[in-house]
Amino acid sequence: MRAALIFKDGTTFSGRMIGKESPIAGEVVFNTSMTGYQEILTDPSYAGQLVVLTYPLIGNYGTFAEAAESLFPWAEALIAHRVSHHPSHLGTIWDVDHYLRQYQKPGLVDVDTRALTRYLREHGTQTAVLVPENVPEPAWRRQLADVNLRDTVLRVTTPSTFSIPGSGPHVVIVDYGAKNSIVKALLERGTHVSVVPATTTAKELDALNPDGVVLSNGPGNPKDVPELLPLVRHTIDAYPTLGICLGHQLIALAEGASTYALKFGHHGGNHPLRDEVSGKIMITAQNHGYAVDPEAIEDRYRVRLRHLHDHTVEGLEHRSRPVLSVQHHPEAGPGPLDSLYLFDQFVGWLSADRT
Repeated sequence: MRAALIFKDGTTFSGRMIGKESPIAGEVVFNTSMTGYQEILTDPSYAGQLVVLTYPLIGNYGTFAEAAESLFPWAEALIAHRVSHHPSHLGTIWDVDHYLRQYQKPGLVDVDTRALTRYLREHGTQTAVLVPENVPEPAWRRQLADVNLRDTVLRVTTPSTFSIPGSGPHVVIVDYGAKNSIVKALLERGTHVSVVPATTTAKELDALNPDGVVLSNGPGNPKDVPELLPLVRHTIDAYPTLGICLGHQLIALAEGASTYALKFGHHGGNHPLRDEVSGKIMITAQNHGYAVDPEAIEDRYRVRLRHLHDHTVEGLEHRSRPVLSVQHHPEAGPGPLDSLYLFDQFVGWLSADRT
């Protein structure tokens, strides 16, 4: 079926629909990763977003259970130039089209993704509607007008607490949209992991008696969820804390810093950072549309990591307490793995506290 991606200013990109053939509206972002499309689709941070993949051929290795970052895709739609219908990987369960149909997600292919990416770079992140050709204009215009990303964290968080046993320190992950790879990275370092909802109170957190807390990644604008800040404030006062992506931004807000929107965000697996303490240069996976301005908290925090393209802050570290926050995804999923050592630092704090 023919379909089109239509932006509020009327700019239209035509293509062919795959997956579920129904209209969907949301925020459109582009991702420059060459691989990892299943990890991208299942990352809860993409809730509310239609993801444009800039690499021209997607789906060569199909989809398989081990690649999923959550139980099902959270991205609203996949947009690609070309999708393979004959994946070659031995472990493949479905091709991308079948995968989208299985989880009731639409896709748009045969699109000029180079022109679409240039549009987003020039105009910034925009909302749009992906609409099949048989849907009347009044219907999709209402859907486009109704885009609202304010409740995305509450949509993606776990509904109840669960635990995964381990022999080492007890880490509680506050789930704003946590990826499976975060849990995996902690379990590989011997920790006992509990995952709690974003709405957990300080009293409920304390009852779990954690050795440390991870404030996870998640979708949306950090300023839209001020109700989450009291727990963040309690966490960084009471426990060794690691903030990842949205968790990093919430730590900054709770401490009195500000955040701001990037023009088109950082989305991809090829972003270079510098560790300002060690001098280490690393290539990282990123997915965020906002960044932190640390000026108001530089008396307490130093900039630990910085992006080498636009010099935005990619990590903060408290000057005297065990609090570390990172804007990128050190858990990678699928990669690169350059910044996994940050988990070693965090778990090292916990092990030192237990001895």
